[in-house]
Amino acid sequence: MSAAVPGRLAPLRAVEQRRQGGAIAVMFAGSLIVILGFMGLALDLSMLYNRKVEMQNLANTVALAAAGELNGTSAGVTNALQRAAERLIVLPGTVVGGMSYQYATRTMEWQSDAIEFGSTPTGPWLSATAAKGDPLNMLYAKVDTSELDDAYGEVNTSFIHVLLPSTTVVSITGVAVAGRTALKVIPMGICAMRTEPGRDHGGELEEYGFRRGVAYDLMQLNPGGTGTGQHFLINPLVAPGTPGIAAAPTAESVSPFICTGTMAMTKVTGGDVVVKSTFPLSDLMASFNSRFESYTLPCRRETAPPDINIKAYTFNDSVPWMDATPSAQSAAQSLADGKRWTVVGPDTTPTGTTAGMYGPLWSYAKAARFTSYVAGAPEPVAGYSTFGTGDWATLYNPGKPKQKSYPSTVPYLQTGETYASKPTGTGVRGRRVLNIALLACPVTGDRATIRAIGKFFMTVPAQSDSLVGEFGGIAPEQSLGTRVRIYR
Repeated sequence: MSAAVPGRLAPLRAVEQRRQGGAIAVMFAGSLIVILGFMGLALDLSMLYNRKVEMQNLANTVALAAAGELNGTSAGVTNALQRAAERLIVLPGTVVGGMSYQYATRTMEWQSDAIEFGSTPTGPWLSATAAKGDPLNMLYAKVDTSELDDAYGEVNTSFIHVLLPSTTVVSITGVAVAGRTALKVIPMGICAMRTEPGRDHGGELEEYGFRRGVAYDLMQLNPGGTGTGQHFLINPLVAPGTPGIAAAPTAESVSPFICTGTMAMTKVTGGDVVVKSTFPLSDLMASFNSRFESYTLPCRRETAPPDINIKAYTFNDSVPWMDATPSAQSAAQSLADGKRWTVVGPDTTPTGTTAGMYGPLWSYAKAARFTSYVAGAPEPVAGYSTFGTGDWATLYNPGKPKQKSYPSTVPYLQTGETYASKPTGTGVRGRRVLNIALLACPVTGDRATIRAIGKFFMTVPAQSDSLVGEFGGIAPEQSLGTRVRIYR
């Protein structure tokens, strides 16, 4: 056999190379189509993902803004709607402002149909109109962007519809539910001195046995006897009505909640709370006193800021608005009617009561008229009508204390040095107001029922055996929500 001739192989090699090149070109073209398809699919998916993020951010932001305004009143629902709409307002001088979509190139307009309100994170849900008509338990807000303009959630796909012809336009929505996670209530309970939510005490409104503008030593009250005062530590982590055995609260576990003035629950009524008698004030007084800008761990300024007014209204040198110097920091004790309370408790003030025995009056609140009280109805936004200092002789008789230089508004709200002292750092108004549970007494075992939440203004820092609070009225539970969060 003769050897192959090199010159004849060259054409064969060229033909083979052309064939391989053609095959590669065909393979490349096919691969390119697949690659471009995946790139297009990735582009579609990225646009869908981005739009989902935009719609969910909108739902979350609006729900949080609205939920923070809910306080159990129709005004709260109105404010929630206003805050929701404000989140979409375009700011002057900006291209976008507010909430936007399509990579922040287009703005949106709010529609109230997109928000609903409910009493639990799972509903049932009411429209804004229905919620205003029944606002008491509207504590959660649900936002659904599908109720806004359809264009906001629509994404025109370029490649997905090749695989799924019916999905040329994909609609994306966001849904969020937001509501409170805590209440501004101190984990402390004292006994309600009477069972009536409101009663006529000589023309003055008396609430659960307390009179506005009068200071009480909260450690020295007991409606069931003349012995020691009754007071309780409340477990701030166990919601009312929770079945089973719960750990008894301790001073160490409760101290951070005293600092912040909160309990980690959304309601304190509707079931029994876990309590422990007695309240260990000597271990917790420092936590109370953060309100006067006095700090010891675990209280910190960041989570437990001082009040805007930290002046202590000490009875014997810092109550210049009263003519007679009070004889003590709170109203004098009385054991009349078999109760451990004060001289302002009985319907007939004990004989021998003097002007000084009423303690400092009206540093935070004025006595309210019973005629402005309506049983079962919430207190008006402007408050109940009040008495003037000229009525002291009638309200506190015998004794008849007189005003000397009472300011135009209550001393706490004054800004001059006579009635106020500013903290060195930023303060928060109302931090000296302790929202304290008024319990149905007697309490047996480790469970107690809360009748209402009383507001007590700290006139002076707490001592190891004394916590003085001037009664300022009943706080609606719905108004005490704080720390809203997204539930879903």
